[in-house]
Amino acid sequence: MRRLLLLALMGALLAATLLPPVPARAAELDQSGVTHVVGWGETLFSIARRYGVSVDGICVANGITDPTRIYAGQRLTIPTSNSVTGASPVPAGATHVVQAGENLFRIALRYGTTVQALAALNSIYNPGHVVAGQRLVIPGSATTPSLAYQPQHASTTHTVRRGETLSVIAQRYGVALWTLAQINNIANPALILPGQVIIVPKSGSLAPTAAPTGGGKRILIDLSEQHLYAYQGNALVYSFVASTGKPGAGTSAGTFRVLDKIPNAYASTWGLQMPHWLGIYWAGGLENGIHALPISANGQRLWAGYLGTPVSFGCIILGVEQARLLYQWAEVGTPVVIQH
Repeated sequence: MRRLLLLALMGALLAATLLPPVPARAAELDQSGVTHVVGWGETLFSIARRYGVSVDGICVANGITDPTRIYAGQRLTIPTSNSVTGASPVPAGATHVVQAGENLFRIALRYGTTVQALAALNSIYNPGHVVAGQRLVIPGSATTPSLAYQPQHASTTHTVRRGETLSVIAQRYGVALWTLAQINNIANPALILPGQVIIVPKSGSLAPTAAPTGGGKRILIDLSEQHLYAYQGNALVYSFVASTGKPGAGTSAGTFRVLDKIPNAYASTWGLQMPHWLGIYWAGGLENGIHALPISANGQRLWAGYLGTPVSFGCIILGVEQARLLYQWAEVGTPVVIQH
């Protein structure tokens, strides 16, 4: 009897090993395009190739930050060209306030536009990163803004070296970071790889882009003075004492633009609220910006009394009222120059 049970158990195990792997399954959804159930051995690249979409598109649609980490049985929303049809037209200039759990793909579906158009119009460098409470301008049509880039505009290509960032490359060639990201279809300027070939256009050869200009406004931050100056044309509008990055976490010098405005951003790395946030550049996977004295989990204002001293983790810190004034005055696209 025991021998029969053992044989039966061995037979069951052998049958299990001969079963086919978990199959990939797809089913149509009413509004969100297609849902794909990840099968054994599948990767985002193979799934993207199967549906004729980009890996970036699937990442954005599903809030995936690491494209190498998917698992069998995971349900993925596949962005398809048919998934945006039938959306009601919206008036040009309409706005949308991001709700908890939303991403750019879902918002684009709702308004019948594209992720690329939303990102370009709102100067979002990382389409996978939007925050609840963020206000987005909705394009009046599904047409993706164009840089009017043509092959003859390219003056050279640049092969990324280890340790280089897109910001460094942009400064080297005198081209805007936003322009390089758009021309090379880079969804997140913080994620470029050694060996990647970047197309670099001739400086000044492109038609005006969809990025806002800032209306003649500009912000100057002097690291040696620990001071922020805001100008409208040649007129000084604001002059504020500031605190920049402490030694080992210094604020980067360079020419940037206001990328996004968030009434009260949250830094999950440090558990801090950052009121009146103006994002200005990416440092690795984190965005640095200008904001008011941060608020810790216990409700205390961090670094109160230390303005004028480099104490932050890389951001530019202002007093509460000063940050509010700058937030109301500055626009997405306003140039920001950080100098020593």
